[in-house]
Amino acid sequence: MSFTPYVFGTGIAGWTFLQRTQAQQQEVYEKSPILDRQVQDFKERITSIQNSDQLLDDYNLLQVTLGAFGLDEDINNRAFIQKVLDSDLSDSKSFVNRLNDSRYLALAKTFGFNSPDGPQLPSAKGGSEFAGISTADDLLSNATLLKKALDNVGLKGMENNQFFLQKVLESDLSDPDSFANKLTDTRFADFAKQFEFNKPPEYDSSIQALVSEFNQHTDGLASADDLLEDEELLQAVVETFDLERTNKDFLRRVLNSDTTDPDSFVNQLEDTRYLNVSRAFGFGYPDIDAMTDPDELLLNPELLADALDLFNVSDRGETFLRQVLESDLSDPNSFVNQPDNIAYYDFAEAFQGTWPDHVSKMQVFSDEITDKLDSLSTATELVFDLNLFEASLDIFGLSHRDSDFNVMIKTLDSDLSSEISYANLHHDKNMKAMAYAFSFNKGEVAQDYPDGFADELADLYTTRQFEIEIGNSDPNMRLALALERELQAVADEGGSENAHWYNIMGSPPLRTIFETALALPSGFGQLDLERQLVEMKDRAFSSFGTTHPADLLEPDMLDQFRRRFLLMTDLGGF
Repeated sequence: MSFTPYVFGTGIAGWTFLQRTQAQQQEVYEKSPILDRQVQDFKERITSIQNSDQLLDDYNLLQVTLGAFGLDEDINNRAFIQKVLDSDLSDSKSFVNRLNDSRYLALAKTFGFNSPDGPQLPSAKGGSEFAGISTADDLLSNATLLKKALDNVGLKGMENNQFFLQKVLESDLSDPDSFANKLTDTRFADFAKQFEFNKPPEYDSSIQALVSEFNQHTDGLASADDLLEDEELLQAVVETFDLERTNKDFLRRVLNSDTTDPDSFVNQLEDTRYLNVSRAFGFGYPDIDAMTDPDELLLNPELLADALDLFNVSDRGETFLRQVLESDLSDPNSFVNQPDNIAYYDFAEAFQGTWPDHVSKMQVFSDEITDKLDSLSTATELVFDLNLFEASLDIFGLSHRDSDFNVMIKTLDSDLSSEISYANLHHDKNMKAMAYAFSFNKGEVAQDYPDGFADELADLYTTRQFEIEIGNSDPNMRLALALERELQAVADEGGSENAHWYNIMGSPPLRTIFETALALPSGFGQLDLERQLVEMKDRAFSSFGTTHPADLLEPDMLDQFRRRFLLMTDLGGF
C-alpha cells in the first residue's frame, strides 16, 4: 500500500506540524513501491544518455528529469523541451536564454548537451553568488560575501582573520602539502574549495596546454630537469606528443640526448615521437660556440644543415665550407672575402667568434602561435598560415610535409572520435599525435557525467514529488517547502541585486511567494518590469530591512519571510 503525505491545519499551524513530521513522512513516502522502482530505474540508466533525442524517447527518464526541476507539466511538450536542451548556453540570444522561467536554463545547464562543459550537478555553483569574485582579495574586501562563504562551511566568526584566510584561499588544493590541506580542520579546505583561486587552468587542447604552460617560464627552460619538475608542463608534453613511456628517468635521457648524433640514446629508439620531443626542446643540442675545429661542424650533417639555414646559405660541399670557416676574416684576399663567397662571411665570423644562442623549435613554435591560440579554430587556418604551419610541422617531425596541404588538412580535420578516421588509421604516429594535439574535430564526445549526478537528480525528484503530494492538500504549504531551494537557486545564479529580482519574477513559485508575502495587489504582474522591480524592493526593505534577496537566506530571515507568507495566505492576502 502506498503512503500519501499529508498536513494538518493551514498557515503557520500547518507549517509547524509539517516541520515536526516531514522527515518521517518523506522517508516512508520514498519507499513507496512505484516511486522506488521508478527512481532505481532512473539511477541505473540516466548516465547512459548521450543526447536530447535519447532522453526524450525514454518516458521514465524524462518524467523523473522534468520532475526534478518542477517541470512535470512539460512531459508532452517534446519539441519545446528539445529546444531547451539543445540551446547554446553561451549565446545570450539562444532559445533557453530568452525564457523567463529559470528552471529551463537549470535543466539545460545540468545536461549540457550543447555546452563544452558537458553535464554538471544541479548543485554546481559555477555561476554562484560568488561569480564576481575572482581573487582572494576580492572576497576578503567584501564583508557580506566573506561571511556567507564562511557560514557555508561552519566557520562563523572567522571574518577578522584576514591574513590566515588569505593563505587558505590561495592554497593549491591539488597539492596535499599546501597550507589549507595541512590544517587539521578540514573546513578550511572546504572554504577554499568554494573558489579554488589557485586551481590549474583548463585547456581545450593539449597544444593550448603546452604553449600556455611553456610560456609560464618567461626566462626559458634551462635544463631537462626544469621541464620534468613542472608537472603541468610535463603532462602537456606527454599528451601533445602522445608519449607512452613517461618514467622521468627515461624522459630525462630522451631530453638530454644529442639529436644530431646517430649514436645518442634517443636515436636508438624506434618510436620517433621521442626524437621529436627531444628536438623540440633541444636540451642536448651541441654548443657550436665551443667548437674550434671546423670538422666538428662539417661532419655533423644535421647540425650543419641547421647552421647553414640559420644564415640562409646553401651547402656547397665540405671543401668549400672548410675554406670558408678557416678563412682569415681580416685578410681581404682570403677565401671568404672573395666576391663570389662574401655571402658566407657572417657564417664564418659567427663560427670564429660568437655563435648565436640556440633557439629551440618549441620556442619558435610558441612565438608563432601564442597570439593566435585563442582564435585558431580550423585546420585550414593553420595550414595556410605558412609560418605557423612550418613551425608546427617542425615540432612533430613532419617538416617533409610542408607542401602536402591537402593531406595535412585531411589529417587535422579527421573525426577523432571515429576509429576509422584518416588520422586514426594513419601509419605515421606523428600525424595522429598532431591531429590530437590540435583537436580541431573531436567528433562526438561521450557525455561525461559527474559523480553523484543520478543520485542528486533522483533526490530532487523525490523531494519535489513529496511537495506535490503536500500541495494536493495545501498548495501554499508546497510553496513554503520549496522556498529555500528556489531562492538558493536564484542566489547561485549570481549577478547583481536586480538580476536576483528579475530571476524571482521569472520563477512562478517564487513570484507567487513574494507577491503574497509583500502583499502586492492582484494584477501586479501586468505592470512594467521596472515598476515591479522598484515596488518589490521598496516593500522588501519596508518589511524585512533589506533589498537584496540573498539576505533572505539567512536562517532567521528565511523563517521570518516564510511565516509572513503563510500568515498572509491565512489572512486572505493570497
